[in-house]
Amino acid sequence: MIIRATQQLLRLSGIPPVKNTDEPALPFPGDWYASQVTRFDGSFTAIHFLHNPTRISVLVPGPFLDQSIAGLRERATALLMRNGYGRLLFPYGLLSPPEFYTTNSRSILASMNQMRYEIDYHLSMPETIEELNLDQIEDIQLRYLFTSGKKPLDFTSADRILRDIMSELP
Repeated sequence: MIIRATQQLLRLSGIPPVKNTDEPALPFPGDWYASQVTRFDGSFTAIHFLHNPTRISVLVPGPFLDQSIAGLRERATALLMRNGYGRLLFPYGLLSPPEFYTTNSRSILASMNQMRYEIDYHLSMPETIEELNLDQIEDIQLRYLFTSGKKPLDFTSADRILRDIMSELP
């Protein structure tokens, strides 16, 4: 499992930055991009994982990258299962050992920054931390529209990408 994190998150977690410019050739196992999101009052911190190229978003509570891997596995599994994509669990390679690298795609980081605004909004809406529903935020992000990069004004979502992959499975 390749995890590409921002410099800030690597520094906070005490992981030395290592560059790897290899691009994923296939949708699976792909790369996980990681950045930190914080509630407006600073009372809640989570790591936002975004899978490239399927674009699913997973939020794992806690500030440290190396300690959030178990949470990534658990929450990604729960996200796929509750949305009917359980057949795709094995190809994601969630049980493989993590390899940490610096980010190598500005377009993915730009997408994550745009998603961050919506995530910050949903993190800030509940009055107390106990009312936060990360599952609901992840489900909203599953349907988040972004440009597919194939044509101008051609939009897609992680849900649509996963449905297309599921339709191609035997």
